[in-house]
Amino acid sequence: MIKNVLFIFTPIFIYLVLSSFIENTQDLILITLILSTIIFWATNVVPLYFSSLIFLFVPIVFSISSKEVVFSGFSSSAFWLVFAGMLIATAVKNVQLNDRFSLIFANIRNLTYLKLLIYISIFSILFSFIMPSSVVRIVLLVPLAVVVATNLGFSENDKGYIGIMLTFILSSTLPAFTVLTANVPNMILAGLTKEVFDYEILFSQYFISNFLVLGLLKNIVIVSLIYYFFNDTPKKQITIEKSKAYSKDEKIVLAVILVMLTFWMSDFMHKISPSIIAIVGVLFLAYPSINIIKSKDINTINFSSLIYVAAIISLGSLVASNSYIKTTLFEAINQFEPFEYELFNYMALTSIMSFSGIVITQPTIPAIFTPLAEQLSQISGFSLDEIFMMQVAAFSNVFFPFQAPPLIVGLALSQIKQKYMLKIILFLALISIVFLYPLEYLWLTLLR
Repeated sequence: MIKNVLFIFTPIFIYLVLSSFIENTQDLILITLILSTIIFWATNVVPLYFSSLIFLFVPIVFSISSKEVVFSGFSSSAFWLVFAGMLIATAVKNVQLNDRFSLIFANIRNLTYLKLLIYISIFSILFSFIMPSSVVRIVLLVPLAVVVATNLGFSENDKGYIGIMLTFILSSTLPAFTVLTANVPNMILAGLTKEVFDYEILFSQYFISNFLVLGLLKNIVIVSLIYYFFNDTPKKQITIEKSKAYSKDEKIVLAVILVMLTFWMSDFMHKISPSIIAIVGVLFLAYPSINIIKSKDINTINFSSLIYVAAIISLGSLVASNSYIKTTLFEAINQFEPFEYELFNYMALTSIMSFSGIVITQPTIPAIFTPLAEQLSQISGFSLDEIFMMQVAAFSNVFFPFQAPPLIVGLALSQIKQKYMLKIILFLALISIVFLYPLEYLWLTLLR
């Protein structure tokens, strides 16, 4: 009953409040829709797929934006990577290749849960340097996470199982914001600085400026939080028969994964979309004479998660194409009055950009704020380079899973409840603002 009341009256309340500030009806409806949907996603007042369908339906009914923008999520690379990732994970499971992968962690001596989380986090960060797409990393790592957790005797509802899933997902995504080639917002930032300011951000410069605090220290915080909330005891050691010969189907799936990995890692040469590579791999494994991915596997796909992913990506497109939201952010920046101490200016500006990500999502932060970098520099007194690096601190700080597509992909593939991830990233966001932001400022000051 309470959920029904909240579902009905939340958008009405937001609409009535905003109607005093927003004159254009279409902008008013859009902002109401975005804020209502975000609240529904964050609170699960209604199922995620239901609020996602409403979000996709309303802009079309009220002609708020074109169909190409509203449904852009369904044509995005991330959407099709999630779809392909679900089927690739099924193929791995069908041939029982997943047991082979957990051998990576089978030789850890005197295994404890904390030691396991540390190894997983290090492995995930290192994988960020090898695999440039964060969504692809999640697609490859979540099936491995499931195998590691189950082979240690954890069931899906165990704290240990949830903690392993979260470590793989968060450690391969959030610290990777400090590796230039590893996440989409990073590349958007680098592309726009070159296009708008003719300023090229170098891999080494980006890494040195950000990795120590926003990568390494943040990963330590991630592991600490997961261990604190989800500490558990492995029920058994990982024991797998190493001498067992590979079956024909195992070899086929392994070969396909290696070929896809090769193409993903070399996309700077051939420019083929990661989603196309993944779909080609799925089509090969589903070919009737191969038949590793079977007809029944298609029916097991979680389509509600796919709709959720598409809606989140479409939200970013709607925000990026709306002039009212951009103008509002521009005016908000103009109202900023610098503090006496530079540290407070850094924390204030970075926090403003970071909190804006709740509405505009992480990939949109560099898309909107990079063109405003010169104005931000004049207001705050920071150099252009420092403004660029402040954006990294902003979009690497996530409050809700829906802000970052890789996190949503991880939730969709791992099938863990959103509330568990939300607990970790909310604490992490608070710690980042209070402790990591000042440390990052001091580090950038040393590098001047």
